[in-house]
Amino acid sequence: MNRFLFFVILLALFSCQEKSKESKNNSDQKTIEQDTIPKIELKKLDSISIDPKWGNKLSEKEIKSIFNKRVRMRFDIEHPIHQAYSYTDESGKYYLVLSLSEYILETDGKNDTLNDKLQSLYLTNKDNRLKKKSSISDEIDKDWESSISFWNKYSEFSDLDKDGLVDLILVYGTTGQDMYADGRMKIMIYHNKRRITIRHQNSEYGGRLTKINGQFYGLPLEIQKAVKEKMKLMTANKHAIFSKGWEQRMAKEATDLQD
Repeated sequence: MNRFLFFVILLALFSCQEKSKESKNNSDQKTIEQDTIPKIELKKLDSISIDPKWGNKLSEKEIKSIFNKRVRMRFDIEHPIHQAYSYTDESGKYYLVLSLSEYILETDGKNDTLNDKLQSLYLTNKDNRLKKKSSISDEIDKDWESSISFWNKYSEFSDLDKDGLVDLILVYGTTGQDMYADGRMKIMIYHNKRRITIRHQNSEYGGRLTKINGQFYGLPLEIQKAVKEKMKLMTANKHAIFSKGWEQRMAKEATDLQD
């Protein structure tokens, strides 16, 4: 009987050691995974990722030459042009113009330069004639938002589905009193003459809401994957707070995610 108890105790100790090792391995794996996540700090001067084989970011001189006063009036570019990009693919030549409006916010005796409005203008250039393809205009809700800007670290020009046409993912968002925790974010995916949108409202206290255009799930899987990876990065870097289980729900093609 004593020998039997001895073996039971040995077996229990061995089992505990294995579970401890497994727990440690899982913990180490999570630490490694966390360490490999890129640390992203959003800055106004960030550039959109673009492969030189497709195009480039325009210089200040190029911006002034292409988007002179007459062109800005024609396309209702109301704010100073912050950045502009040009690219060419099998379907033609394109420009993306980003503009921001600045204002001064005084807090605790300090003056902060923030942005209260933004615009983006997507143009085609055929035979040196510019034509509007798409545009966006947005501004802060002054009751609870303090600034709005393009999140270029999450944006990109890339032929994600390898069809010879550049896909644009353009992201912008707002900050509030608690910075990103109570701001909102918007992702626009431009693919084959379509603009598909994901809208998200942050909240640390519930009430998170994400609206996904149903056409998103009709996009090539490579594009869907790229967008979901950006959403994961936003979560890891605390730029977005999505509702619990959002990945599993998107896998089931949910269009409305909320707590």
